[in-house]
Amino acid sequence: MAWVPEDPDDPGPARSDSDYEVIGGGVIDDRFPRRDGTAVNELRGKRQPGIPDILGAALGEAWEDCYTSLRSWRFWVACASGLLLAWAMASAVVAFAEANGWFESSLPSATYILMAGLMAAVSALLGAVWGFRHVARTFLGALFAGIFRGAVFAVPSGILLLVVGAGVGGPIGLAGAAVVVVVLEVLLFGLIGAGARACSARTPAGVALAAALVAFLCLGNVAATIALLPGTAVMDQASVPVNVERDDSGRITAYECVGSLRPVEVAHTERVAWLAASNPVLLFGSIAADAVPGEHELAWVLAGLQWAADGPRWDVPCIGGESSDQLAPPVPIALTGLAIQAAVAALVLLPGRWLSSRRLTSRRSVGPQKPGPA
Repeated sequence: MAWVPEDPDDPGPARSDSDYEVIGGGVIDDRFPRRDGTAVNELRGKRQPGIPDILGAALGEAWEDCYTSLRSWRFWVACASGLLLAWAMASAVVAFAEANGWFESSLPSATYILMAGLMAAVSALLGAVWGFRHVARTFLGALFAGIFRGAVFAVPSGILLLVVGAGVGGPIGLAGAAVVVVVLEVLLFGLIGAGARACSARTPAGVALAAALVAFLCLGNVAATIALLPGTAVMDQASVPVNVERDDSGRITAYECVGSLRPVEVAHTERVAWLAASNPVLLFGSIAADAVPGEHELAWVLAGLQWAADGPRWDVPCIGGESSDQLAPPVPIALTGLAIQAAVAALVLLPGRWLSSRRLTSRRSVGPQKPGPA
């Protein structure tokens, strides 16, 4: 029978002999720590982080990241330069249009409307740069950081538009639409910039990827849509519309179809219009179209993409003998544009974070290199 010490303070052979091992010690006896150094009571006290903990950590990370930007003079110089660029480009476009006789009136309000639209493009560029430079540790951190920066940039943007709109007598509601688009564009393009940087360990490669994506979403999609438009003209069958109703801009809103079908050439622009929906300026125009009076020279420009996305059914009614009450309601083109931008952000951000995690795991597995023999 094994000897058991009567005095608990006396270690005896069981504590002094290095060959002696207490049966179950460190495994089933919670008086001693585990072999990995973690006490059983500490393991029982730990709990998995919940949704409030995750959100709180992400908000803290995002605020720390955004606060770093707010303390940098480069951030404020970028904001001021973006606003100045939007105003200068809008003024240049209006001056060119006036010289060619495109505008008969409403020149100040045209500058105001164009400046609001160009702020969306400027927000996309700034968002991509900020997202590329400030890579958050978590996805939620990057998401909230983009919202914070977008809100910060939206404040001077909205104030400037309100001042200009009040001065020229333009639609004040346009400033509210511009503020919403500014926040969304800084957020989504910020995620695109962060994902592009995470996709490659080399900064030049990440810059090239981010520049290519931003260039396509801001310019390439419009160029591709214009190039594809001639191919949408086809011969279709249509009948005669009756009981036609129109809105204030003269656009057909309701009709009935009578008579037999006859061949007619129509342009199915809805087949390619979705491609340009992700353009920040056109996306803003789709959101702000209702804020501009129908008699304004630029009203048709803002609503043009939505008309193209609806296809020929409002300009050439009774295609296939279907009246307006048989047609499905049109999908807002702004939702399509935001969905495309979000899809691009996801396609570049998710693989980028996976590749970044793999690179980090690989560096940890290799460990520090030992110096070779002299």
